[in-house]
Amino acid sequence: MWIAISVLLCIALIISFTYHIIYRRQVEGLCRQTAFLNENKTELKIGMDLNAKELKELAEEIQKLSDNFNKTKVELYRQDEALRETIANLSHDIRTPLTSLDGYFQLLASENLTAEKKQQYLTIIKSRIVSLNDMLNELFTYAKLQDVNYHIELGSLDIVPITADTLVSFYDDIAAMGDEPIIELPEEPVMIQGNREAYTRAVQNIIKNALMHGKKLQVSLKEIDGHAVFSCSDELLNPDTKIDTSRIFDRFYKADAARNTKGSGLGLAITRELVERMGGKAEANVENGRFEIRLIF
Repeated sequence: MWIAISVLLCIALIISFTYHIIYRRQVEGLCRQTAFLNENKTELKIGMDLNAKELKELAEEIQKLSDNFNKTKVELYRQDEALRETIANLSHDIRTPLTSLDGYFQLLASENLTAEKKQQYLTIIKSRIVSLNDMLNELFTYAKLQDVNYHIELGSLDIVPITADTLVSFYDDIAAMGDEPIIELPEEPVMIQGNREAYTRAVQNIIKNALMHGKKLQVSLKEIDGHAVFSCSDELLNPDTKIDTSRIFDRFYKADAARNTKGSGLGLAITRELVERMGGKAEANVENGRFEIRLIF
């Protein structure tokens, strides 16, 4: 009997010792795999030979850390690339009017300049300064909107008269296009939880974009399935323009790759930020040569 008990104890000890060795090797294996993940750019998944609950949980948590770390690295790389692009685009957009200003100031300094030419150059200089000031103001607004602590006060808002007033402010610009715009505004109120200044700025940026790049303006404001929907569409001046609607609200995005168009490239990015701060969303679509932006609240 004692011999049988001794044999069983020996077997138990051997099993326990063997399990301990395998367990320890598995822990060492986890350490090696973790070190490999830290030192190499890889999507290697951590493997397990021993079916121990606590080790499986540890391996899963290590894998999550590795996956999150890789995602963070990718996101940081994208942000770095975006920052580089932002600096390059901003430098280009600011340098252009500054170079123009320098040229016209030199012309003003030249001799034998007629009063008519002098006035012409002064008018151009003034327009360049206004353009540069608008660009810097948009940059400042966009920077403010990137602050998570920046708060917009919201309240009950009837956006029908605000939309009408905003459109009236563009009367001269719309008239200069030579096309009769199609404007559809309801007689009854369309209410949203919003901010008057933010909504006005968002609509202004959309109208500016439409007048800059298109013709045959169409604007509508409707209530659809419990949502307030503002729509602005125009026929593209250049029907061959390739517009990436997935990027249209990105900062400094311009469909004109040569960046020959006016504007800072921040207007629609600001629009999206403002609309989202008011609980809405901004969408863009191109169909049959017409470009449309919709704000949905």
